[in-house]
Amino acid sequence: MKSLTVKLMYRMRVADFGLLACVVAVGLVVGCARSTLPLTNLTLPLPASPITMESVKEVFGSYREGNFQNRSRTDAFLGMHQKFVREYPFSEWKGIDWDTLYDTHVPRVEAASQAKDELAYYLALRSYLYSIPDAGVSISTPDAYRDAAVGAGFGFSMLPLDDGRVVVVRVEPGFFADMAGIEWGAEIIAWNGLPIAEALEQTSLLWSDAPPATDECRRFEQCALLTRAPAGTKATLKFRNPESDEVWITQLEARRDFYRSLEDLTRQKKTITEFDSPLETRILDGNIGYIQIYCHAATLAMPFPARAFRNAMEQFLKADVAGLVLDLRGDVGGQDQLAVTYAGHFTKRPLFYRNVVAFDYDKGGFALKEDASMTIEPRAPYFGGPVMVLIQHTTRDSGQALADSLHQLPNVALMGFTGTDGSWSFPGGQVTVPGGHVITYPIGRFLDSTDTIRVTSSGKMESRVKPDIRVPLTFEAYESFFREDRDVVLERAIAEIKVRAAAKIK
Repeated sequence: MKSLTVKLMYRMRVADFGLLACVVAVGLVVGCARSTLPLTNLTLPLPASPITMESVKEVFGSYREGNFQNRSRTDAFLGMHQKFVREYPFSEWKGIDWDTLYDTHVPRVEAASQAKDELAYYLALRSYLYSIPDAGVSISTPDAYRDAAVGAGFGFSMLPLDDGRVVVVRVEPGFFADMAGIEWGAEIIAWNGLPIAEALEQTSLLWSDAPPATDECRRFEQCALLTRAPAGTKATLKFRNPESDEVWITQLEARRDFYRSLEDLTRQKKTITEFDSPLETRILDGNIGYIQIYCHAATLAMPFPARAFRNAMEQFLKADVAGLVLDLRGDVGGQDQLAVTYAGHFTKRPLFYRNVVAFDYDKGGFALKEDASMTIEPRAPYFGGPVMVLIQHTTRDSGQALADSLHQLPNVALMGFTGTDGSWSFPGGQVTVPGGHVITYPIGRFLDSTDTIRVTSSGKMESRVKPDIRVPLTFEAYESFFREDRDVVLERAIAEIKVRAAAKIK
């Protein structure tokens, strides 16, 4: 860190003296008053009105606010890096080497700046950010850049199996894959001469929606992005169709398809608008309650989701259900207060939810936000029967925290194909760089009562919220889901509730 610190101090001094020279020069023109600079003994002519600190901020931007869009590209990159080093809350937790990250990317930024290449500059920024395994980090994405990079597909989608194989789970009618004879369930053996495992490992994640925080999320993203390319790109595949021993080799060409292969193939996520309900409830066959939560927010269709949740619990108790399935697959989270409220219906005692330690400029570093602590308080009606909480890698934000909180209770088990998304943090960081690109990042971490980081994955890239009962990702599971329209995870949850309810009666 020492070498980088010296570099940063040098650059900051150069920038500061440059700014000082500009201010003094302006002062000589518009008139000035003599003032002594803070932290120095220098008495210099500083401009009188109309030059103000606000007008200086307009020109040079504000470091605290991350407004660097009027600076040079290299200075803006340096300012962004400095803010990440200082304000990002998981540096040690994730083992991030900021020196190496900076030294790797600054030559690309400088080259792009000298060439006045806006795309190269953007890609350098995005590469830097996507080296941080945290879905809370993001950069605005120009549609033209994304379309040029991954705007076309080869006409099929694939997913990984636990045994290492990769199989096709959707074939687009009329596209090259369909015409080449690739069938549903085909095993992709090789891609452009590389074994599929090696091809996936080399697949860039630069155009995923967010940097994956776990290896499981990474694997699913690579399966999706390997099938994306610029329009007209050709790829050579080796594949084997199901129930066949023959291996075929074919060449496909990428065509525009409205990003079909980047859709949520598991059909768990739901784009919620103001006219949709953020949660759905019903009683399943076998007298088992079911609640699916898509997000933790109010909408015009359901302005009081906490009340709707309570009403569902009352209905379940009145029906004397054998147990409850809480489906958090695709839950993108939202308001922590709603997660706390929902969890309150499952406990008879208070459960600690979170503390927040966040970067505070006024305090000069990370500090406890005392007004942001939360505890789950018991709420009526109380449900104490068997509860199966369904999770997967599309369970995000406070959806993960809800699952993790309920996991403390003896009558609750987590179930699913995979662990959760692995990113949960206190937002607030923002940087704007030349070109108007907006970068956001977390500035705080959520802690449990022992001051241990909750939910967010460490540098090991493993989800901290995992299934107690893991349903294997097998070919048969995909076949049931995609070909027979059966939800094998839900079926397993129902069967488990019946077993636990029967044991409770005995």
